[in-house]
Amino acid sequence: MPSSEKIMQVDLFLDEREKAAVNESLDARWLTEGPNCAKLQKMIAEQLGAKHVFFAPNGTLGLFLALLTLDLPRGSEIIIPTFTFYGSATAAVFAGLKPVFVDADPDTFQSTARAIRAAITPATRAIMPVHIFGQVCEIAEIMEVAREHNLLVVEDAAQALTIRYRGKAAGTFGDIGVFSMFSDKLATMGEGGVLVTDNDKLAERLRLLRNQGRPNAGTFIHPSLGMNFRITDLQAAIGCVQLTKLEAIKAGRARRWNRYMDGLKGVGDLRFMSVTDGSELVAFRFPLLTRKREELSAFLESAGIQCRGCFYPMHLQPELRVEPPANLPVAESLFEQGILLPLHHHISDANIDHVVAKVREFFGANN
Repeated sequence: MPSSEKIMQVDLFLDEREKAAVNESLDARWLTEGPNCAKLQKMIAEQLGAKHVFFAPNGTLGLFLALLTLDLPRGSEIIIPTFTFYGSATAAVFAGLKPVFVDADPDTFQSTARAIRAAITPATRAIMPVHIFGQVCEIAEIMEVAREHNLLVVEDAAQALTIRYRGKAAGTFGDIGVFSMFSDKLATMGEGGVLVTDNDKLAERLRLLRNQGRPNAGTFIHPSLGMNFRITDLQAAIGCVQLTKLEAIKAGRARRWNRYMDGLKGVGDLRFMSVTDGSELVAFRFPLLTRKREELSAFLESAGIQCRGCFYPMHLQPELRVEPPANLPVAESLFEQGILLPLHHHISDANIDHVVAKVREFFGANN
């Protein structure tokens, strides 16, 4: 690999097909939600087996919209894993709910039914399981807990579009599922969120909430309160093309994951994420754990390999801390030891071999 070439954490799988789709939308002079949005809704519904599909400007606002749709009493507790992106928790706070954080599984990094069950109190009204790093948490077991306690479930499936657990798509187990189509996700619109539900009543409320409290544009009678959570047809044009690439993207990520694993097994003190029994894995990044996180990250960055750390736990965030302090050691350890290596459509076998060689060099392993 040339020394001047930097291996980036994220790179987009865009080509002439997306450009042509956007140009067609411009030529049609239809920029707000229109035919491309309708087409994308149908494609997503078919891929996921979902009855109702809606859009939001991004995944975080998608979660916020989903929680507003549940119409829970202010101050209700919602159980959320502490090992997640900040938007999972802030969506709950802005929806007037109280996050109660639970720890992650030390092997899969996912939400667990056992941790969620232990956190339920008389004030609990909902659960937000999160599917992390391209696999699905034990969502069937979590749904059993929810049914036992009459709790609503919003799945944060931001990183799990079309990924399946026991044959069923992530995001379709709970009352509402939310996906992200941000730039680093499996399929992108640049920004964008997707909400799915099979519940007709929730779908009707969601439809009104996201469109200024009215079922359709063009009317000035608003039967409900609502806001503007719409997207543009330009975004949807890109999204439609991206969905046609998903199978190639998924196959490529599986191959790249295996190449990393084959090259790094047994190196230093490295530990790797395992996969939930019954879940597909479509790698979001390549996470690894080491007690030498800071030193290894600095070494790789100096070699032109862009790294990222794992999530800073929600229970440690300045605006989300609780008293007495929560004891959630797994998430803290994942943050302290976690490194995310680049894994995307444009990273070549030679790139991965270079990353592997540098990691092995750092640990003094034999090549």
